[in-house]
Amino acid sequence: MLREFLRHGTTATRTHVDVDLGVGLRGIANVREAAAALGDAVQVEIVAFPQDGVLRRPGVLELLDQAAAEGATSIGGLDPASIDRDPVGQLDALFEIAGRRGVGIDIHLHDGGELGAFQYELIIERTRGTGLQGKVNVSHGFALGELTPTRQAQLVEQLGAAGISWTTVSPVRSAPLPWRAMQDAGVAVGLGTDGIRDLWSPYGDGDLLQIARGFARLHGLRTDEELAYAVELATTAAAPFVHRDSHTLTPGSRADVVLLDAENAPDALVRAPHRETVLAGGRLVVHNGELLV
Repeated sequence: MLREFLRHGTTATRTHVDVDLGVGLRGIANVREAAAALGDAVQVEIVAFPQDGVLRRPGVLELLDQAAAEGATSIGGLDPASIDRDPVGQLDALFEIAGRRGVGIDIHLHDGGELGAFQYELIIERTRGTGLQGKVNVSHGFALGELTPTRQAQLVEQLGAAGISWTTVSPVRSAPLPWRAMQDAGVAVGLGTDGIRDLWSPYGDGDLLQIARGFARLHGLRTDEELAYAVELATTAAAPFVHRDSHTLTPGSRADVVLLDAENAPDALVRAPHRETVLAGGRLVVHNGELLV
């Protein structure tokens, strides 16, 4: 997977590693070993992720706490209402660990409509109450695009004030996000890859430029300015999601450079040509589209 990321020009990732009663924390060790084998060409941050629920599996909270103590930058949560059927309990437990360990939280929330909105409100309350502004992210969050404009506007304003970010893979059948309102409210939007030949989908290939194109199509982006915005989501605007101060070609930034054959950013988006050359930390890792590591 990391080699495919590099081949597509991804040099930094925040990856969700399953933490459960069957594998414990072994997955985290394996991902770190894989990153080290590539000489850290892909800088990897770990989200310890409870793929099978939190409270309904006694012992998972302890594993998340241990993962946070051992260097995971975030801990995950999963559908507090529909999976654990105890949204208050799950969120209280996760925010307690995150506050005590000084890590972030990434809640994967698929619940739609008002059930999803209710959980957003719980997350906003706890983010403000624990002082974790800027350290909480909602992934997927399909309900936000399904709400009435008034309800949507209320929540977007509150999410921005609480410093909660949003990540999406922009699946084709989901409701478009109110991306302009989120931009105005200061809600950072990030893109992620998912369904990479896993139990959910055989179609993902790890190409974030393809995800950006999917975001543009889902949201009806057509002008040069809008298409360039989609490219920014996959590049410069992604910096805070991997804890970088800068993700641009400026002095002091990590020397990560991706070269491809395109007239401009919108052209690169709509064609998603293969990456000719990739530098990671100043090291040549892809040349003529071929991996060198």
